[in-house]
Amino acid sequence: MRPMELHAVEGTRWPVAKLTLEPAELQARLGLRFSELDDNLGPVLFAFGQLDDGTVVGLSRLIDGREPGTDLYQFGDRPPRDVLSELLFETGLSYDEVSWVAAAEAWEDDRLWVRSRAEAYAYILLHVQPDDPTEDPVRAAETFDVDGDWVVRYRDIVVHLQPRPNGQTPTGVGVYSHPEDPPSTVIDLGGWMFIASQAEAEARDLLLGFGPRAIDAREYWRVFDLLVQADGSATEAMRFLSPGVDELPVRAFWTRLGQWMLRQNPQAFNRGVLEAKSAEYRDAIEEFTRVYGAPPRRQP
Repeated sequence: MRPMELHAVEGTRWPVAKLTLEPAELQARLGLRFSELDDNLGPVLFAFGQLDDGTVVGLSRLIDGREPGTDLYQFGDRPPRDVLSELLFETGLSYDEVSWVAAAEAWEDDRLWVRSRAEAYAYILLHVQPDDPTEDPVRAAETFDVDGDWVVRYRDIVVHLQPRPNGQTPTGVGVYSHPEDPPSTVIDLGGWMFIASQAEAEARDLLLGFGPRAIDAREYWRVFDLLVQADGSATEAMRFLSPGVDELPVRAFWTRLGQWMLRQNPQAFNRGVLEAKSAEYRDAIEEFTRVYGAPPRRQP
């Protein structure tokens, strides 16, 4: 008989995230089995689990600890956000049951970096509170310089504009990045497709309200800009698809909204569907200009 090969697995020294749930709740909901172990800080309740890709995770709770919740550890070397995203999706837990996530060790930078002002505004609109009284948060947002970096802020939402070698950030409605830029690090794939679907729905409602009549320049640009935003958002979603990859990994959905979108319609997030949706938005722009004419001069 061939001898079994054993390999040491080294875990992270610090937790990658903290869940609000206690071990008893996790045991009841997930079927985990917690055992009492001795740790340097005292007795702990500990359980192992394994993600679909083979990553081993540990869930730990210091029995005498004052802070509620259960710490999540990984036995591997992956970005904390990826491990947490996969754990939540595979277990059915939600971001409402997460109180803290570690920063990626490679960066140790908890600032939110965006590639353009358009992306900054998109992020702000996604995170405005439902009861916010401001009619137009984008117009109310402030842009200012902090030690040579441009910052966009609306209330307690703060994002930093990514420095550019030539100092030129992408500009224009629906232009969220340069073609050679990597995917967004603040809005995940599900978030971009949510933005696209919202813009599409708003444009459709406006067109239904206009009917067959002629529209003025203000009405024209309201619809046209929404269609361009939908197209640009779909383009940003496509950036998460690596060459030769047709199915997107769960780690591409690292936000509460993104995972909600994935759970609502998991079949919508593969290369074929995303490419078809992107083409649909481009066709909508062409059809709109065919029916209503070339873009008129923008009103000041």
